[in-house]
Amino acid sequence: MQFESVFCVASGPSLTKADCERVEATGLPVVAVNNAYGMFRQPYALFAGDLAWWEAYGAAVPANIRRCTASRAATFRYDVEYQRFGGPDVRFNSGSMAIQFAESLGAKTIYLLGYDCSVKEGVHFHGRHGGRLRNPTDVSVAKWQKEFADVHAQLAHVEIFNCSRRTELTCFPLKSLEKVIV
Repeated sequence: MQFESVFCVASGPSLTKADCERVEATGLPVVAVNNAYGMFRQPYALFAGDLAWWEAYGAAVPANIRRCTASRAATFRYDVEYQRFGGPDVRFNSGSMAIQFAESLGAKTIYLLGYDCSVKEGVHFHGRHGGRLRNPTDVSVAKWQKEFADVHAQLAHVEIFNCSRRTELTCFPLKSLEKVIV
């Protein structure tokens, strides 16, 4: 299936249910990152890159959502679709992989929401993960900045706009959600 425009929605603390409802009302496909899938009635897909996330939350994900990961172990243990971009030596985060996944669906325009790339206002809209799951830190956020910049360079042929309410991710042009959803 090919899509012209896609929303990628991550779990940053600026993400709100009201914004997700507005996105869903557009009818555009949504690729949700990790726990952001729960903010939608029916996202097109969920991208959760690591095995630890699937171990913690995988059983709760409805079967009618396309479920994707970059973890071979999660693919086999949880019957999740394997989607890995950039080769085995390339570092990634689930949000950057979701963008690449959206491009693989044919998207020429990708809108980002909840891509705060900062821990100044909290770690996630849903609070901290427990157990083995790691929460963002200043160190991981700095690493993600480089990974997103690499994705931006790799996907120069795609228009990618960051519509997050608060963000420190500056490699993508900023565009308010109100200007995207008219």
